[in-house]
Amino acid sequence: MNGLIIFGATSLARLVRCYAEQDMGLKVHAFAVDRQYKTVDEFESLPVIEWQDAMRRFPVHEVSVFVAVGYRNMRARQAAYQSIRQSGYALTNIVASSGYVAKDTVMGENNIVMPGVVVEPGVTIGSNNVLWSNATVCHDTVIGNHNFIAANTTLGGGVSLGDRNFIGFSSVVLQGRRIGNETLIGAQSLIDHDTADLSLYYGSPAKRIRALEAEVGVAVADA
Repeated sequence: MNGLIIFGATSLARLVRCYAEQDMGLKVHAFAVDRQYKTVDEFESLPVIEWQDAMRRFPVHEVSVFVAVGYRNMRARQAAYQSIRQSGYALTNIVASSGYVAKDTVMGENNIVMPGVVVEPGVTIGSNNVLWSNATVCHDTVIGNHNFIAANTTLGGGVSLGDRNFIGFSSVVLQGRRIGNETLIGAQSLIDHDTADLSLYYGSPAKRIRALEAEVGVAVADA
């Protein structure tokens, strides 16, 4: 199965297409979106179709899907992933050829590993995570689900990262620290202690700035 449908029509979806085709040899047939988000008929020279139409045109045994929903809201990323997963399609991982992923890495589905990423031995990665360019995940780290790890981030050895977290550009989480659920870490922050759920951290060393809204979770507007 080398056909792919990309759910989403954003800058992340464009990057997914690039790595899928150039690095993995997959054939991208179309971008798909929910009906209320369909504003154009074409994106990056490929058709944009409603998800219901995609399910009619592309049977589950012919294509896999990648859910390319960005970082504006972590709960929205999770909801989109869960909705597509329930449709019965296989969700693929996109791994750029210039990255390094240790052979013993345990990885779920619908993850994207961009160029220059290093994943050391002993790492476990859940599902629906974004590891942006040049991020480093050190040995024996455990990453949960629906996380966004921005470019040049470093997770030290034995770090535990929960679900629906956003870690900003060039941040560092020191060895053995625990990042819980729905934590927003600002760019260039140094995390030298465990963090609280539903919290914004910033600085070097990072301090807890405030709580996040329980009804919203991690959203870009909070950065």
